[in-house]
Amino acid sequence: MVDKATPSALSLRLSAPARQDISQVLQWTQHAFGAAGRSRYEALISAALIDLRADPTRTGVRLRDDIGADIYTYHLVSSRKRVATSQRVAQPRHLVVFRVNESAIEVARLLHDAMDFVQHGV
Repeated sequence: MVDKATPSALSLRLSAPARQDISQVLQWTQHAFGAAGRSRYEALISAALIDLRADPTRTGVRLRDDIGADIYTYHLVSSRKRVATSQRVAQPRHLVVFRVNESAIEVARLLHDAMDFVQHGV
């Protein structure tokens, strides 16, 4: 993992599949919960990515050797309290799947917590 003394120097890179996942999650959320629900989930995703960039070793990050070498997950619920109370998502169900190298956090996917991660190309 990355040295805790340098996490602010890390950049954040979203893979094409991660960008597509985020878009699909937000579209589904808008369909199911309306524009306000989409706004809440978008704020939560943003908070989680900001949190990971600030500290990729933060509480809630799990090494997932069962998925692949040097793969980590971070459940959005771990950033829930970092969003304004009026914007909180009651039951977030997605995880950020990522790797960390010396200069960047590389987000591979944003997947529902009930998905088979290996099947989804992680």
